[in-house]
Amino acid sequence: MTSLQKAAAFLFIIGLEKAGKIMALMDSDEIKKVLNEFNKIAELSPTIQESVWQEFVELGYDTEMNPVEALWVLRQLFGGSKINDTLRRKFTLL
Repeated sequence: MTSLQKAAAFLFIIGLEKAGKIMALMDSDEIKKVLNEFNKIAELSPTIQESVWQEFVELGYDTEMNPVEALWVLRQLFGGSKINDTLRRKFTLL
């Protein structure tokens, strides 16, 4: 899954109320990108849901977080910056 797909899956998993509060903090470009992926989600298998959930827990997500903190964790998929649909590549200098 791409980072954008994981972001959409995460918002799907946490439910409409929590996701709505997080999305209210996003800018319009971020919302468009996430909603575009969200609309493509027909079904998430329990295996995929567990995998996405575990990744967010590893990034520091906790169900008691406020929306600002949860958005910060979500943006960690994008290197801590705003949600985007471009690939980030890491290059190492030899």
